[in-house]
Amino acid sequence: MWSEWWNRFVASDPALRRLRTAFRVALSTALTLLIMLPLLAWWEQPLTNAIIGAIVAIQSSVSVKDSTDRQRRITTLLMPLPITASLALSTAISPWPVGNILVFLVVIFLATYIRRFGPRYFALGMVGFFGYFFAMFLRPDPPQLPSMAVAAGCGALVALVLRFLVLHDDPQGILSRGRRTLRAQVHGLLHALRDVVRNPKSSQRRRQLRIRSMRLNETALMLESTVQQLDSLDESDRENLRQRILDIELAAENLLAPFLRAIDTPGGAMPLPHDLRPLLEMLGTDPTEIRHIGRNVADRLEQEESAEVAMTIRRLGTGIAELATATAELGSSSPDTDRHDERNGTEDEEDTDEERAGDTAEETGLQRPEVRTAIQVTCATGLAIVLGQLISPNRWYWAVITAFVVFISAHSRGELLVRAWQRTAGTVLGVVAGILVAGQVVGHPATELALILLCVFLAFYFLGYSYAAMTFFLTTMLGIVYGILGTFTITVLGTRLVETAAGAASGIFAALVILPTRTRSIVKARSEDFLLCLRDVLRGTGTEAGTRGTVTSMRESVRELDDRLHRLRSGVRPLTNYRLRPHRSQLDRWLTMVDGCAYYVRNLASVLPSTMEMVDADTRERLAETLWETADAAESLTGEASREFREALQAACARTESLHDIVESVTSDPTSLHRTLNLLDRLIQLLQDLATALAVPTWRDLQDSTATTAR
Repeated sequence: MWSEWWNRFVASDPALRRLRTAFRVALSTALTLLIMLPLLAWWEQPLTNAIIGAIVAIQSSVSVKDSTDRQRRITTLLMPLPITASLALSTAISPWPVGNILVFLVVIFLATYIRRFGPRYFALGMVGFFGYFFAMFLRPDPPQLPSMAVAAGCGALVALVLRFLVLHDDPQGILSRGRRTLRAQVHGLLHALRDVVRNPKSSQRRRQLRIRSMRLNETALMLESTVQQLDSLDESDRENLRQRILDIELAAENLLAPFLRAIDTPGGAMPLPHDLRPLLEMLGTDPTEIRHIGRNVADRLEQEESAEVAMTIRRLGTGIAELATATAELGSSSPDTDRHDERNGTEDEEDTDEERAGDTAEETGLQRPEVRTAIQVTCATGLAIVLGQLISPNRWYWAVITAFVVFISAHSRGELLVRAWQRTAGTVLGVVAGILVAGQVVGHPATELALILLCVFLAFYFLGYSYAAMTFFLTTMLGIVYGILGTFTITVLGTRLVETAAGAASGIFAALVILPTRTRSIVKARSEDFLLCLRDVLRGTGTEAGTRGTVTSMRESVRELDDRLHRLRSGVRPLTNYRLRPHRSQLDRWLTMVDGCAYYVRNLASVLPSTMEMVDADTRERLAETLWETADAAESLTGEASREFREALQAACARTESLHDIVESVTSDPTSLHRTLNLLDRLIQLLQDLATALAVPTWRDLQDSTATTAR
């Protein structure tokens, strides 16, 4: 039982990244306060100035996300500069309250807008905002600025030492922990599959199975990007690791589809759920034993029921065994390296900058998402200041910070609505918890400090997983802090709740009224982005197959496609998680079809290299032409279409028909060519389904209209 819960914990946190980040945040906060509080007392400065050091330590741990260690170190060392500048600016303007607020809005606009220049400027903008925010909150005098600057420098140095020396995330460590995560996720996937077999009509069980599959794909993508940073391995060793990761992913995906078909097929043509259970009861056994169990069950069914059922059982048993074997092989790989590939990381960053420059050239003015978001955030915080002042002239800053942070990582009004609701819900529960906890521990300094650090740890552990949980723990922590300061009252926490609601309402109003970005527009844009990436993968693979006669680079292109798929999933989430069932089912079907396209392309990346080796030059050329025509069909579903979808689809179907003729004339035994052609057929079928969902005329429509004309 304990091992199962441990597997669930490991599977929920790929490579334990959230756990390590939360531990770094809590430890850096504690060390910064441990250093600064005695120093400020000796310096005869207000102890509250240590908050600036804690803020820099926290933001340096979670907001610095450059692509290389070198760039991350530079950004961390730069963090004290914007926060010190903001503190000085706010302190200088503080005698003029109206001017101070107007400059604050300018700082908010700039802190949001500069995110367009890359991850470094996101982090610098965040601390710049918090510097001005806390200057208005703490109201320091000019003589306090040096101690605040020292606190900021201390927080940055503590975060630097912890992140890059004491708790450094080296690629080898990430890969080692990631392998354990991947094995735990496979274990969880099989458990979820067993639950579906036991409860075949449960939609909740099936949804959980789908979530497990998505997490497996996301972890595989993360591990493959980590493999690129293992510079002590040559390219063949890296390719071997990438292949093993892909083998696990494909083995899992290729197992789910036939199992679900076996469960859903009525009439007894497929095995009944109770026939499948013996295979899944042996999750921890050796792969050869799983095969043996599968054969025994199949032999019994062949005698008692039908040969078709027995054959299906054998295939499923083999699938589970292959998945177990692939997982074991990944665990046996342990490349010896502890260095980071600075060269690759720098090149990636340069490519990203070039792509960003290219994207920027296409959009100007209010068309830029960064400009629109900056205007929205500025208007939202301005409204929050007004509402917050009306609610409480001394606590209005809670409304402002809520209006600011709900826009972080929110690209559409749907995502912002979700974040605003989660923050408000987390605050409501946090207020209740803060009242209960603070009332029990007040007057016990050691317990209070321990609970504060625990709340910081838990808040940032849930960062990126549950925004409501993060807000809950931060609000609970505030209740304890007010208890330490001697200002804890139920009225104070109640005011925080009302101010938070006002800030969330301000953010929602700005997102809905001021330059709104519809969630469906984001979904449409990301769907087109996915289809264009699919086009590029197929077209590039076809060109490589036609000119070189081999396929070697498709696997890397497939991971780019997976990245587009994950962006699409995140954009769809507000519509699927918080909509009525009829609308949700339509979007779920759309996402299922897009998932299917990525699934078949991943399988093509695995089987095409061997197919190219076994066929002659003429067949290779036909395969290349089929890939080109299929790429055109994917492109014709987007705004960049150069031909009608029906025409492109007709050409792709004609190419596959010619390949079918070749396959039937060569051999009747299944080969990699058979599997390649089957995957292409299914990919083309999914493109037809996508076209139907988009109301684009398809090849079937053309056939129907031709038949009608003939009659």
